[in-house]
Amino acid sequence: MVKSELALRLAARYRHLVHKDAQIAVDLIVFALVDALGHHRRIELRDFGSFTLRQRKARKARNPKTGEAVYVPSKPMVYFRPGVVLKHRVNEGGASAAGVNRTERITP
Repeated sequence: MVKSELALRLAARYRHLVHKDAQIAVDLIVFALVDALGHHRRIELRDFGSFTLRQRKARKARNPKTGEAVYVPSKPMVYFRPGVVLKHRVNEGGASAAGVNRTERITP
C-alpha cells in the first residue's frame, strides 16, 4: 500500500474526512516518523510494531559489474519489529485480530 492508497482508505472509512485532509494527515504522520528516526529516536505504534535504528557494521563488498572490492562504511539502518497483534493477523491470514488479548502473550 502506498501513501495515496492509505489516504483514500481513510477518507472512505471516515466520511467526515475529505480526501485532501486525509492526505495531509498521512503526510504529517510519515513526516513525524522520518523526523523521529532522523533524530535517532525509537518509534512504537501499539499493536503494529516499533521502528529503531541499528548500526550496520563496515564491510568489504564487491562491485557486481567489475568484481572490484569496495569498502562500505558503517551506517545506521532502520529496523522494524512487528507487534503481537500484527504478527497474529499475518499468521492467521488476515483474520480479525479482535480476539487477541493485548495483555496475554501469543507464542509462535
